[in-house]
Amino acid sequence: MRGMKTFTLAFNQIKKNKARASLTIFGITIGIMVVILVLSAGNGVKGLVMGELDSFGNDWIDIEVKVPSTGKASISNAQSQARGVTITTLTTDDADAVKKLDNIKNVYAGVTTQAVVSYGNEKKQPTFFAVTPSYIEIDAGSELERGRFFTEEENSGANQVIVLGSGLRDTLFGNDDPIGKNVKVGDTSFRIVGVLKARGATGFFNYDEIAYIPVKTAQKKLMGIDHVLFMIGQMRDANKGDATAEEIRSLIRDRHDITDPEKDDFSVTTQQESVDLINTVFFGIQALLVVLAAISLVVGGVGIMNVMYVSVVERTFEIGLRKSVGASEQNIRSQFLLEAIVLTAIGGATGIALGILLSFFIAFGAQSFGLDWKFVISLPSIILGTGFSVIIGLVFGYFPAKHAATLDPITALRQE
Repeated sequence: MRGMKTFTLAFNQIKKNKARASLTIFGITIGIMVVILVLSAGNGVKGLVMGELDSFGNDWIDIEVKVPSTGKASISNAQSQARGVTITTLTTDDADAVKKLDNIKNVYAGVTTQAVVSYGNEKKQPTFFAVTPSYIEIDAGSELERGRFFTEEENSGANQVIVLGSGLRDTLFGNDDPIGKNVKVGDTSFRIVGVLKARGATGFFNYDEIAYIPVKTAQKKLMGIDHVLFMIGQMRDANKGDATAEEIRSLIRDRHDITDPEKDDFSVTTQQESVDLINTVFFGIQALLVVLAAISLVVGGVGIMNVMYVSVVERTFEIGLRKSVGASEQNIRSQFLLEAIVLTAIGGATGIALGILLSFFIAFGAQSFGLDWKFVISLPSIILGTGFSVIIGLVFGYFPAKHAATLDPITALRQE
């Protein structure tokens, strides 16, 4: 009963100072909303990336070039390749050797490039996937809509054949059937043999705008190279990923005459390693953003403390009067502390509601652009938001409440 009376007094006092209370609540609301929004958006993006990763299946293993003496996921490796450092040691012969390993079912190798492709008056500069023919057997997300993929014979003979993504087909041909027609890639004529089904985009990468050509054709007639940039192996038993990765490393080191693993000019990554890396990256980003949101909550908490100190000064006579008629220090402290907690609780509840609402609109907006973005509000984010609001109220409300409770009643009564 006493607790309910204390709560009523606290709530009535907040209502008397609506403007001041609203500004205080607003600061807490923004901080809690950001916490909910960050965790929800992070889960949405993570789900998007993981979903795309799963679309490739769980039995793949990635081999790609790497600058020696750098980590495969390091900034130095990325920067070196961005500055034009070219690793030319990985070849289709390496892919053929990898394919002979016991746990490898299939392999495709390739390079990527860009070139202008044209038909009549229509032009486009898509990304070209120059790959070996086994690509279509391994990549679970790629399916033919019409025609066929190029063959091993066409790859070996560096034939000028091309398979179009559905979006690229639409741009160049509209509703016309492109099979058997020729397009220009630069100044070179390519015959269209197939079109892939619509697959959609991942982030800024649109699979439907890709063109596929034999890797040998790209090497000899477009790029003037004899190496590849990557290989994707398909495993027979995905549970043996780590052992298979080590076999591949040993095999390619022997083929490249590498005795020191630090000098590897390639990297091997299993799907599980990719998942672990994604989890680590997203955890780090979310943790950083939550810390930033927590800082804004601390600022809001300082605002609450200042508001409560002002309230104590304004109500000094009231405090003295209550203490003179028998109110204990605990009664006074509880009332002011409860006022601070009520302020933060209102801000927390509002922030949670707004965070959930904005998260829904972000998910809805992403889905309207064709992204597989799931609306996710996790229980930990709600608990975290609620916990933050309660802690802020307790911590920053305690000192003004303590100050109010220790006022001398005689001195306080003289303040009227």
